[in-house]
Amino acid sequence: MDQFLTAKRNPVLFPKSAADFTANTTSLKAELKALIADNPDSRNFYLKTAADIAIDLRSYLSEWVLTSLVGKDAVLAASDDLLAFVKESGGDDLAAAAEKEIAAIAASAVKMMCDMTKAGEANTVWGHDYASGLTASLRKGARWVTSNPCKIQLFKKDYPAYYQELVAEIKRENAGASSSVMAAQMFTKVCAISARALYPIYEATDRQYGFVCMQVDPRDIRDTKAMIRQAEFWYDAMRKELGGLEPNVVFKLPAVKEAIPAAEALLKKDFKLCMTLNFTVSQHLSFAEVLSKGSKPGYLVLMAGQLDDQIAKELEAKGVAEAKEIAKHGAEAVMRKSYRLLAEKGYTNLSIMTAAVRGPWHIQNSMAPVGGAPALITTLTGKMDEFDANPAPIASVMDQPVKEEYLKVLMTSDVFNKAVCTPEEGLLTWENLHEYPPFVAFYTQFVDAYQEVEDDFR
Repeated sequence: MDQFLTAKRNPVLFPKSAADFTANTTSLKAELKALIADNPDSRNFYLKTAADIAIDLRSYLSEWVLTSLVGKDAVLAASDDLLAFVKESGGDDLAAAAEKEIAAIAASAVKMMCDMTKAGEANTVWGHDYASGLTASLRKGARWVTSNPCKIQLFKKDYPAYYQELVAEIKRENAGASSSVMAAQMFTKVCAISARALYPIYEATDRQYGFVCMQVDPRDIRDTKAMIRQAEFWYDAMRKELGGLEPNVVFKLPAVKEAIPAAEALLKKDFKLCMTLNFTVSQHLSFAEVLSKGSKPGYLVLMAGQLDDQIAKELEAKGVAEAKEIAKHGAEAVMRKSYRLLAEKGYTNLSIMTAAVRGPWHIQNSMAPVGGAPALITTLTGKMDEFDANPAPIASVMDQPVKEEYLKVLMTSDVFNKAVCTPEEGLLTWENLHEYPPFVAFYTQFVDAYQEVEDDFR
């Protein structure tokens, strides 16, 4: 968790003026010096904060506001000054590690993708798919955070003591409330950590990015009113958690029939929405029609890796050689068909958000054409590091057909045929969606993980 770093980083990276930048960097050094003097045993912690902000200044974080206010030379000088402070204070190892990371960021294909998108030369952006460890992703251009019940469980595993502190805090603040209300508040507390770190990006992008996705209780998947209630609950809870600020939240609803009226109701309240548990062209087209009526950008998830996993499982059962390699082209086909059909229907305010990324091929498949709707990727820093290690061309592949040799095999898969069909073709209905293998696999995980959070309050 980087909450201390967030508090110290944001005034430096997101100042209101050039004068504020100078004042904030000066006061940061003075504050860290005083903290080291008062707490010598914590010297490395405070020096690492200085080193981290030096890295931040040489990362994509400086592109949101800073370079337009003071220029790149001033940003580099401030970074060098902080590194010099770290070295002068006995933190040579910390400074060396920072310089190594600065070099890695400069060579990053992921950051290059973000730079090219900013320059209008590419059209793909990405977000961090985890409840902690956000800083490394922000440095390479990540601009939002996704969450789901499984991510909250991973947060609990990563920070067991802090998680228990949050349990106690939530019980104090919600005395007499049901366990389900307190479970929902755990999502509020954990997501608010990322929301605070992202808020300056939310403001810098005129509220387009810098958001946290919060997924409604999967156990209410057939309850329209419950979905609406929870989104409204979280809106109010996050506003309180953020000290009265407008919540930088996108609400994730499941792409099922019962979510259609829920989405319509929430759009009337001007909420931003993302449809999850999405694996198919049919789901994309059905919800595109709904989300396109909203005043803000909407998002249609494509759980690419889970779709490919289930296609591979089916092909392996049929004895297909190289089933896993061929299955990698399943989500590829869905992505390209959905993107094309959404563009043909004029849904320019909607983006497909690739999730469940398994490797660099899913990232390459999400390169969108300049001039169309941006494509989004939500994944872990580690997956983007894999792309850096094996970069593919940062150029759109959306108009390229899937190779016939792959399609021929893919079309022997019932999972694939249902994924790539349109609503008019009727292979996937709202009812058989609940029996569709990719849907079942992820939905079961979400239900179990959400129940575990609630069990912590029983």
